[in-house]
Amino acid sequence: MQDMTKYKEIIPGKKRFETLVTRVFIFCLGMGMQTAYRIDPDVKKEVDSWPETFSFCMSVFGGPSLLMLKKAGSFQCLGEKEVFYCDVELCFKSIEYAYLAMTGRINTPNLGYHNRQFVKGNLKYMISIIRVMNITQTLLFPNFIARFYIKEVPKLTFKKLINRAITYFNVSYGAIK
Repeated sequence: MQDMTKYKEIIPGKKRFETLVTRVFIFCLGMGMQTAYRIDPDVKKEVDSWPETFSFCMSVFGGPSLLMLKKAGSFQCLGEKEVFYCDVELCFKSIEYAYLAMTGRINTPNLGYHNRQFVKGNLKYMISIIRVMNITQTLLFPNFIARFYIKEVPKLTFKKLINRAITYFNVSYGAIK
């Protein structure tokens, strides 16, 4: 048997760029969901159908995370918090998979098919959360980019343009805070 001490241990890199892109995207999505709750009636109706105190966490295993909380008639983005308990958690298995999802190279169904993410909690609420995320992504992205994230992009109307401007302002204002 050979002596294993003469071999050097290989330590993988930190993936700083992928982590930064994922962290920024998750923050923008959280602030966008908070804004969409205030300005979009479909999102408000969807979120109001959830229980009174409801928490949702989207995280990367060993990486950035996002905690959303519905409480007392409001829907808040709490940012990166340590989560002891949340009602529904969407967790990416690695930063590479999250980066692929955040840059639009792989969609949510394919992440599930290829076993790259998992969900803890009630799937009924997860489907509702995905609907809210889809509406938020239509507010955050121009239509030519949103088609990478959403199956069917809705028509661009004047009301949607106004809502996009409000969303952009609130996301950038939240980043300054």
